Amino acid sequence: MRMVRSVALRMGTALLVLILLGAAGARAQQDELVQRIYASMEARIQAEYEFNLAGVTRQLLGSGAPLSKIEPFKARMKVLAYNKAALFASCVADGEKDRKPDAEPVPLDRNLMVTTCVEIKIGQLQKFSQMAAYADFFFPDRIASCGESSRVPELERVLRPYGFLLLDEPRLYDFERYNDCLMKH
Repeated sequence: MRMVRSVALRMGTALLVLILLGAAGARAQQDELVQRIYASMEARIQAEYEFNLAGVTRQLLGSGAPLSKIEPFKARMKVLAYNKAALFASCVADGEKDRKPDAEPVPLDRNLMVTTCVEIKIGQLQKFSQMAAYADFFFPDRIASCGESSRVPELERVLRPYGFLLLDEPRLYDFERYNDCLMKH
């Protein structure tokens, strides 16, 4: 009886190890997919960032403010560009992870799972960008504390910021959590 339990225990342990190894392998494949999608978006994200930066610069100069006032806007735009690319890549990778390799590709604009994810995540990012100015003015201490508690370090390890962003401390956020924290802190 003891020998049967011992064998059963070893088999259970071996099965658990195999499950954990399988999960680690699946995670590595998902990380690789996210990285490939993220890398493929760099030129588009850079063009969008430069277009938005030019617009903010024109507005700032048109208002008569000194050009040195652009730095805080530029810093926030870099973080938002990094996060937007990461959110999009994550949504696409999540939408593709369960598809068979030989399955017919679905155009992104017709992939309901991906478009829904992108709409929700980018909507949360846009809400944050609008709330951040308000929070900066009325409760600036919340920006840093809520930001820190809303970071997504596992995604930060997988996706490094694009070279053109020159971020000292790359930060990816869960904007739903960030927004909730800003308003309820």
